[in-house]
Amino acid sequence: MEQDYFSIFTYIALWSLALLVLSKLCKIGSTTSVIVATYTFFAVLAYLLMDNPYFQPNYQGLTIAPFIYLFLFIIVSILPIIKYDTTKPRTLIGPSFESIKYFLYIYILVSLVVLPQSFTNIQEGITRLMSSSEAGAEMYAETHDMEATYHSPIFGAFSAFHNCFFETFVFLTFLMYCSSQISKWYFVVLSTIILFELLAPIAAGLRTMTIMKVFTILAAVTFFFPFWAKNIKRFFVTVGGIVIVITMIPFLVLTISRFGDRDAGAGGEIIRYAGEAPLNFNIYCYGTELTREGDRTCNMFKRWLGYSNVPEDVNETRIVHSAMELGDEAFSTHVGDFVLDFGVVTPFIALSILTLIFIFATHTNKQKVYSHQLFLLYIVTCITLQGSMYLFYYSFKENYTLVSFLIAYIFLIAVENISKPICFNRQ
Repeated sequence: MEQDYFSIFTYIALWSLALLVLSKLCKIGSTTSVIVATYTFFAVLAYLLMDNPYFQPNYQGLTIAPFIYLFLFIIVSILPIIKYDTTKPRTLIGPSFESIKYFLYIYILVSLVVLPQSFTNIQEGITRLMSSSEAGAEMYAETHDMEATYHSPIFGAFSAFHNCFFETFVFLTFLMYCSSQISKWYFVVLSTIILFELLAPIAAGLRTMTIMKVFTILAAVTFFFPFWAKNIKRFFVTVGGIVIVITMIPFLVLTISRFGDRDAGAGGEIIRYAGEAPLNFNIYCYGTELTREGDRTCNMFKRWLGYSNVPEDVNETRIVHSAMELGDEAFSTHVGDFVLDFGVVTPFIALSILTLIFIFATHTNKQKVYSHQLFLLYIVTCITLQGSMYLFYYSFKENYTLVSFLIAYIFLIAVENISKPICFNRQ
């Protein structure tokens, strides 16, 4: 047990030291400080989990090396963001609104097709959740039985587009908010879509997808908030507060419904839910001899490359790799997912190469940063925040979202070159 406590305290100390240093270097409220604070928070929850008498037997045998690897992996991955926050460009150069508003209009129109079905599901689900103490667990089981969860589009082509380009939609909309002349109806439209995105998983008995959307929005806010005018900031804070309240009430009800009767109680289960990822990584991921050979993180890409015997979906992947000590139903951070797929060495080498490419592609000075550069940093932030507790969010058919990122990046470069750029200064 002494080794366990020494290991977890070392992990907490690493993140606490990083938070102290980087908050001074990049300033509190920067994207870097938000990411590091998130990982520090989950490190503390990991300690509370392993010290909980109900869960302590499950998390014995911790060692220092996996925690150091996990810490270094995250720090290396966010080096482009650290560089951006320390440089702190004064001006954001984006494409004209005329060139990006059509994408937003298309997305809104697609949402009008998808959201009515979502509205019906949300209305029924929330009503059921509020009227029965057992509804949460029942809805969760029903959703998983339908095999239409996080890994596949639900409503056909429109839903696929809606799901894959949600992060891009948030980025472009928040980019438009940099102009103080944007009308408030944009806020209403965005808030409505976001509210549905946050409530839809809860209405199906799920919580994780809601948290992933929160991380996406948080990533966008950290980048664009400094460039928004004061009136935009005030309005966003007001609308954001309303959305948070509307979302948190059914979220808490769902949590109590699903876990209130457990021995550890709802509070203990929340700690387990949020704190298990680094512990699972330490015990089950680092140094594992068996690997999934990319069947989870690169499932669709392996199909496109012509690999044979690639599992069709989540359930088949679990069957094929049933010998793995840790199943993918348990959280192990996105780093754990890559390590379970490829081992310890390959992901770190690939990360180092990608980090160098991103540093080069997002090179800025104190004068200006282009929107396509900010988009790359935004992607890194989304993946890092979402991966702080969850498995790799873009696995299986969500590999299409990675393709959508590439399309959006090329689109931004193109419109920046063919349209008259607009400059926004830090407020």
